[in-house]
Amino acid sequence: MEPLDQEQPSSWWGTWALFKRECHRFMRVFGQTVGAPLVSAMLYFAVFGGALGHRIGPTDGISYLHFLIPGLAAMGIVQHAFQNASSSLIQMRYIGMLPMDLVALPLKPIQMVLAIMGGSMVRGLMVGCVVLLAARLFLSFEIKHWGLLLLVSALLAGIFGLVGMLTGLWGKTFDDISLVSNFVLTPLTYLGGVFFSAAMLPDGWQPLATWNPIYHLVGLYRYAILGLQTTDPVLAMAFAVGFLLLLFGVTVQIVQHGWRLKE
Repeated sequence: MEPLDQEQPSSWWGTWALFKRECHRFMRVFGQTVGAPLVSAMLYFAVFGGALGHRIGPTDGISYLHFLIPGLAAMGIVQHAFQNASSSLIQMRYIGMLPMDLVALPLKPIQMVLAIMGGSMVRGLMVGCVVLLAARLFLSFEIKHWGLLLLVSALLAGIFGLVGMLTGLWGKTFDDISLVSNFVLTPLTYLGGVFFSAAMLPDGWQPLATWNPIYHLVGLYRYAILGLQTTDPVLAMAFAVGFLLLLFGVTVQIVQHGWRLKE
């Protein structure tokens, strides 16, 4: 595959325009992109928190509903950041915009990645905020570490925006996107400590949960909101930053070499 022309003029205005296009795309269907996860989160709160929470009892020293709130918000960020980038690229491929228009834009690969990742981050962060606001309807809680929460939210949205972008570049159909979403991302998310603590698992299963990278990212997000330490915050932060930089570098290299962009 012929690499994209590195001598083409670059434009940060073009980066801004592509970023705005990504944001306008999901804002046009606001009810689907933000309203639907809000309804889902409220159902989770009602079923798991209201109906089943008192039977589960305290989790890691706090009520189960308190434990659940950060997990649901983190899950919303992960899923919607992924969906935004992957669905955007696969739609471009369907309408022929990927090989014709996107590649022809006067953007460097790093600018293209930043614009698409940025749009995914905005959608993921909006969903996370909406879920946290909805949680206040059920019970009160205070954010323990505001700065860390903003940083971790951005890292989560950025990481899974890049995962969605890599999936969108690899996939040729919506079925390919669903394959990754249903058989990789969803199991890792549901087994990543969103609904349970590793301490609730049998001894033999606890190491399996801690091998899941999403478990440590959700644990870091939970620490930022509640101050509840279920994983080492320093190691989790180092992993999140390192993983984001690795994914970003890989994605830029793939776009630079034009892999599947011109197919």
